[in-house]
Amino acid sequence: MMDLEKYIKEDINMAKSKQYNRRKEDREMNISMLPAWMDKLMTVCKYFLYIIPFLCCSIAMLLEGTLTSHSYVLTAVWCLSLLKLIELTDK
Repeated sequence: MMDLEKYIKEDINMAKSKQYNRRKEDREMNISMLPAWMDKLMTVCKYFLYIIPFLCCSIAMLLEGTLTSHSYVLTAVWCLSLLKLIELTDK
């Protein structure tokens, strides 16, 4: 059993070391599949999605007891769930 554990640890260590054996130039170069303007646009959209739920809830508080207040609250919940999905896909 001890030999098996030793071999597994050696395999894990070899796999980790192979990951860092790339050329130094390749490690320093940051290659992105998206253009720079797309990253900036996505950042603006994320901030917009952070602000919209607060605005929707504020408007819903002013229109308390009407059907439109419920739609503003649902819009806020939808924006927050969209933000969570974006955070999960960024990881």
